[in-house]
Parts: sequence; structure tokens; C-alpha cells
Amino acid sequence: MIEFQGPYPSFPLQYELHAATFLERPNRFLARVRVDGKTVNAHVPDPGRLKELLLPDAEVMVRYHPSPSRKTDWTLTLVRKNQVWVCVNTQIPNAFVNELLRRQLLPEFARFHDIQPEATNGNSRFDFRLEDQDETYWLEVKSVSLVHEQVGLFPDAPTERGTRHVKHLMELQSNGENAGVLFMVQRSDARLFAPNWITDPVFAAAIRDAAANGVEVVAYTTHVEPHAIQLRDRIEYDLDRKYPLPEM
Repeated sequence: MIEFQGPYPSFPLQYELHAATFLERPNRFLARVRVDGKTVNAHVPDPGRLKELLLPDAEVMVRYHPSPSRKTDWTLTLVRKNQVWVCVNTQIPNAFVNELLRRQLLPEFARFHDIQPEATNGNSRFDFRLEDQDETYWLEVKSVSLVHEQVGLFPDAPTERGTRHVKHLMELQSNGENAGVLFMVQRSDARLFAPNWITDPVFAAAIRDAAANGVEVVAYTTHVEPHAIQLRDRIEYDLDRKYPLPEM
């Protein structure tokens, strides 16, 4: 683990969260929770399996934002696991990274002044294109919610899209542009990052090969609270070893 130099950057969440109890997950994008004594449906913005997190009676935080364009009025945002809050809204880490990049608070990318989110290259849309006078850098952000025995693992469900992105980043790197993958562990209890060889060996092989061919791999932990998210320390990674999964 590499301790962050200087105070840990922290940003408040832009909306209020409500305490709730998780009941069940009828499908991938829907959870049933009890909030203020009522059972309601909540959107699950993380397509991962989340089986070790979404257990009956788990303590969760949900956001209330009704809209005519939404099927549910609530969004599942945080889950509490072993006294640690885990962010399961995949939109939050990207917005957080955007703020960190713009304020030059990520040392690995502080040299870039032109930050372009949702940048397209060919058939791929990457999370960021970073530029300075002499360099273009393509950056993909991956949200990590699965931690077992202090190892953050990604993905927790097979991701063909993630594999395509990594392979495209490797092509860009081989063509003279720089590229990287930033794994943001959305909890504070990881000490190491590793690809999830058991769940998705294709992605794991892709990120290992990409790193061997110059694509930068960076992993950070975060400290999550119902009112804010804070960047914590950069952690080491091991792209080769097959780490075990939690028993379910």
C-alpha cells in the first residue's frame, strides 16, 4: 500500500440518502428495500452480482428521486458490510474521479490539464481522454465493490464490455498513445487489487496482457460515508494469482 501524500481529498455527495433495509433482489436492476417502515422498489445501478453484499436484512442507503422517466422512485447507493460502507452506484466513482482529475488531486494524472469525459475512439467510448501539450492518454475507470480477505477483485460478474475496452486500450498503447485503467475500490478494507480470474478469466488475461504491453494499471481505495466519499491510499496489484472468492 502506498500512502497518499497530503490530506485525503473528500467530496460531499450531492444528494441526501435515506437509511433502509435490504429485502431481496428480484432481478439484476431491481431491489426491494424497507424504508421508513414501507417496502419499496429501488433501482440497482451496479450490474454486478453483489451476492456477498446484498444479503437479507443488510443495512443500506437509498436515494429518493422520483421522475416520470423512471420506473422506481428510489436508487440503491450504499451497502454496509462488516461495519464498512460500500458504494454500489457505479456513477459515483466516475463523477468522483472527474473531480479529482480536474483538481489535479490524482498524482499519476496531475500533469493533464485538458480533461474530456466520455471520449470516443473508434467503436469505444472511454471514461476519459486526458491531454497536455505533448500527450494523449485514454483512461478507463472500473468500480470495485468485491473485497475478500483484503483483496479487491474485479469484476464480480463477466464483463465482455470491460474486456473490449482493455483490448482497445492495448491497441492504442501499441500505436503510440498512452492508456491506463484506474480501479477504484469503493470501500476502505482492501490492501491489494487483483483481477477476478475465477469469475472472468478472459478479462483477467486481457488486463494482465495489457499491463505487460504498457497499459498503466492503478488501484486506489476509498472511504465511503452516507454524506461523502474520500480518496484513500493507492494499493499494489497482482495480475497473475488466482485469488479465492468468498463462500456464499
